[in-house]
Amino acid sequence: MFLDSVLLILGFYLLGKGAHALVEGAATVATRMGIDKWVVGLTVVAWGTSLPEIVVSGLAAYDGKPEWALQNVLGSNAANAGLVLGTIGLILPRALVGRLSLKESLPLVLSLGALYFVLQDGMVTRVEAGVLFAAFLAYTAELIFFRGRGDQSPTADLDDKETHAAYPWLRVILGSLAIGLGAKLVMVGAQGIAIEFGLKDGVIGLVIFALGTSLPELAAGIVSARQGHTEIGLGNIVGSNVFNTLAVVGISAMIAPFGVEGAGHDGWSAALDDALSRDLPVNVLFALALVLGPTLFKGRLARPRAMSLIVAWVGYIVWISV
Repeated sequence: MFLDSVLLILGFYLLGKGAHALVEGAATVATRMGIDKWVVGLTVVAWGTSLPEIVVSGLAAYDGKPEWALQNVLGSNAANAGLVLGTIGLILPRALVGRLSLKESLPLVLSLGALYFVLQDGMVTRVEAGVLFAAFLAYTAELIFFRGRGDQSPTADLDDKETHAAYPWLRVILGSLAIGLGAKLVMVGAQGIAIEFGLKDGVIGLVIFALGTSLPELAAGIVSARQGHTEIGLGNIVGSNVFNTLAVVGISAMIAPFGVEGAGHDGWSAALDDALSRDLPVNVLFALALVLGPTLFKGRLARPRAMSLIVAWVGYIVWISV
């Protein structure tokens, strides 16, 4: 228990330092290259903070635990839209003011729809995984080549700050590595404590792993809010969720197909039922809250809305746990 606690503390320290370097480096890249910060958040920062999801889900699939891989993705998505966005909104309410246009919101909703469709037959084959990953590559190409320049973000009118830091790409790389290592240490420590207390697999996959792999988004979101980079923080959440749903599931299922006979899927059926009846619908509700919230409230009640997101996420975790 003592060693697990030490790993938790060290992991949180690396997460904080890595997030600061990643956000500062990404903001500088956007400033110097004239790239929209929203696009930088959707791509560079989202990829950097999503490294733990790839590692955890990929290893889970390889080790014959496809249910953990799927639970990690869906749990991380819920944590990003509930805990992370809610925390950012409490620190910087204007993050909940900017509206997402159809271009920003459609990939988020369609990616969840695609995953739901793929899971209908009870498995994710390598072909289906390849299609999901190809869709992610097409989404990324559209971002870089068609929306990389100009000021098209949903928070463009909120006067985000310019940042000028030395060696920005080195900061991005080192920050991403520190985030990945920090998240791994946190998950190892948290998993050890969870097993010590006798928590069930579903809680470990949907709560411990999902929360651990969402800590990079949380750390980057807090740093973005404190530094005034609203676009990067919000873009990171949207980009990370699309990345998780398409790329992480795609890569993991290409490593070892989900639910295919002989692929080692003890517990897969129960996880699949939970995903279709509970976790994917919850993901969709959080996505709709992210997309429709600013339109329905027109910039009002930002902090109460932020708190409601956190409360909704906590309620989801309690639902899973009991």
